[in-house]
Amino acid sequence: MPKDITPEFAKTKREEAQWAYEKEMEKFYYRLIEITFLKIKTLLNEKGLKKIAAIDEKRDSNENYGIEFSQKTWTAISKTWNSSQTEMMKSILNLYGLKNLDLDFPHELKSTEEDDDDFNLDLFA
Repeated sequence: MPKDITPEFAKTKREEAQWAYEKEMEKFYYRLIEITFLKIKTLLNEKGLKKIAAIDEKRDSNENYGIEFSQKTWTAISKTWNSSQTEMMKSILNLYGLKNLDLDFPHELKSTEEDDDDFNLDLFA
């Protein structure tokens, strides 16, 4: 890391991180779905297994239903993950002693000295 971090250098680093983040999030979501479904299956009794089998059969035989089911799954995972990620980010930011003023919010969201401790990371989820 250079001693003098310029705005251009910071912008480049943010763009590189954003690209890598998006690439990794897709892989992560697939893995998270897989792990979650496996965990659910460890808890199912016979009745639950029958329900899963019936829905999976319907997904296999009805493309529209399968697409709709997948979209609902992605939405549920995204909503849950965004909430968890926001809390995790707040904890890590606090560990580093970072404040809102250390973050590069879009212009319309720039923080002031008064709200420096109130991270509003939900806006970036």
